[in-house]
Amino acid sequence: MHAVDPVPIGCTLTEAYDILQKRNTEFLPVINEEGNYAGAFSKSSLLKEILNGLTYNAGIKKCLDPDIPFVWFNIELEQLPVCANGAVVLNCDNRVMGIIQNTDLIRTFRSNIEDLQERMYAVIESAHNGILAVDLSGNIILANRVVAGILGLSVDQLLGRQVTDYIPNSLMPKILLTGQSLYGEKFVLNATPIMANYSPVEKNGVISGAVCVFQDLSSMDAIHSELDSVKKLTRELEAIINSSYDGIYITDGNCLTLNCNEAYQRVTGISDSEVVGKTMHELVRAGVFDQSASILVMEKRKSVTIPQTIKKTNKQVLVTGNPIFDEDGNLFRIVTNVRDVTELYNLQSQLQKSEEQTLLYETELRHLRSQQAEDTGIIYRSSCMSKTIELSLKLANVDSTVLITGESGTGKELLAKLIHKHGKGINKPFIKINCAAIPEQLLESELFGYDSGAFTGAKKEGKPGLFELAHNGTLFLDEVAEMPLLLQSKLLRVLQERQIVRVGGTKPLDVNVRIIAATNRNLCKMVKDGNFREDLYYRLLVIPIELPPLRERKEDIPLLVKYFVDTLNKRYGYKCHASAQLLNALSEYPWPGNIRELSNIIERLMITTNEDELSADLLPGTIYRKDILPEYGTQLQDAAAQAEAYLIAKTYKEWKSWAKVAEVLGVNKSTIYRKALKHGLLK
Repeated sequence: MHAVDPVPIGCTLTEAYDILQKRNTEFLPVINEEGNYAGAFSKSSLLKEILNGLTYNAGIKKCLDPDIPFVWFNIELEQLPVCANGAVVLNCDNRVMGIIQNTDLIRTFRSNIEDLQERMYAVIESAHNGILAVDLSGNIILANRVVAGILGLSVDQLLGRQVTDYIPNSLMPKILLTGQSLYGEKFVLNATPIMANYSPVEKNGVISGAVCVFQDLSSMDAIHSELDSVKKLTRELEAIINSSYDGIYITDGNCLTLNCNEAYQRVTGISDSEVVGKTMHELVRAGVFDQSASILVMEKRKSVTIPQTIKKTNKQVLVTGNPIFDEDGNLFRIVTNVRDVTELYNLQSQLQKSEEQTLLYETELRHLRSQQAEDTGIIYRSSCMSKTIELSLKLANVDSTVLITGESGTGKELLAKLIHKHGKGINKPFIKINCAAIPEQLLESELFGYDSGAFTGAKKEGKPGLFELAHNGTLFLDEVAEMPLLLQSKLLRVLQERQIVRVGGTKPLDVNVRIIAATNRNLCKMVKDGNFREDLYYRLLVIPIELPPLRERKEDIPLLVKYFVDTLNKRYGYKCHASAQLLNALSEYPWPGNIRELSNIIERLMITTNEDELSADLLPGTIYRKDILPEYGTQLQDAAAQAEAYLIAKTYKEWKSWAKVAEVLGVNKSTIYRKALKHGLLK
């Protein structure tokens, strides 16, 4: 606004025109005799009236320009009327304060626009996300520092260039074409993982450009990873707390209950919903507890142990509260451990009865030893097994170390029991240990026992080892090849000196034990490979016995089948019997699992069939495959093709070589390949 002196309404046209020229303005306000605003005149209004015949000496009252409006001094800039020259500004008393010219409006609007642009660019530059805008031609018209930083360029380098020059996989052209927004689009920009949202820019319903907002996913991945770690730690902590056998009760520094584990709820009978969110003072006043260790810990700021009565179940528990302080020394948490005193009384009672239980266990052990020694029936009639049994009975009368070898499932343990029964007798201990079934760190203590305090978790009275339990009897070391090298040296010393030393002990103990070892491994090869001690191997190899596999004693299969069928009939009350066809089929199978596999197959057949007669058709295809002839009525050509496919498949199954199949069937190799392909056998 420009402050100007208004022109009196009595002024002539000549005087008014001179004033306009002198003040270099397009219009001026006019006031009446009272000084109030009366109107305004302009150069154009003066000239118009002169052309209409008005004399120069006439007053300007007739020359007022009705197109020049007036506005109040407190009007907003956006409310100014649109006019050719400007407007007169009046105060609340209708007095002239000045005029506003169009040049003033233009400067003001330009200043406001520039200020708005600066603020807009400041906001865009301050954004954490990248902001990129293009015009309808795909040229970049706006880019903030985040976009420039990701691309490794300056903002000036980006402006005016095609967006696809710097972002080849940008979806901006698609947005300009379709006018559809896209959200959550992921891609990699200059080795930076990006998620982008695209939107068209519309003006009056017409697309004029597009805008894209980038989100750098690197920081989000780090936050997500950290959140996952926190969640994992929380789950682990919760699992650890709930895995505790003792009850755990947690409050904050003001005794407000935060959590209690499952063991606490089991011991006390109080659910977490009854106490969580309540202070210990409230729970004591409500009679849930007679007293609180947490309150005492808060008062004394140290660990407290008290007996506590749970009113709900009338249980007596032993409670220990422990304070947890933060870095500033403030009481942060109170963790209370709860144990049912009844369980402690039960433990005390169990300790008092330990001597009676020990005597009972010794009686049961003698009974189990007797049962183990008696259950040694071996079924055979083959000559190879006859020689093996004859040698075993001869060895029963001496204490020589025996090494039994043979495939898995051939009955090595039964043979060891037979030697023991006919040698030491059922009144002497027969102790078996599977060297492969016990962890390496426990095997030594199992074999040699341990003294009190030998290691963490050891019984305070110590424990005898299997060598001591087998004193004057037999120790059967099954799977001896799996014994660790360190224990092999200790076993060798026992075999040589007939003495053991308990783990954690210093006093040697004399033992009189016969060793029978067994393995399905090739110990000789293991010695060459350095996996088994050579001196121990020869110490065990005093009397070797090799049990033949079932495929080398097929004449024993019918006897074994009858024995298994009779045993299962007696156990389950069945009346099954094996057919001759079944026995023939079983005799043709190589039995890689030996007697154990045969026993399992017979038990499977008896349990799954509804017939009393066990036939070969019940056997799985891996053991018995029935040769199927073409059905009656089959065309001769089709029957020949079935027979051809069967012969080729059967021959390949036996020889595992297509060249050998061609040789056996008397055709060349190319013919076999062609026919095998025709019948789908090459799969």
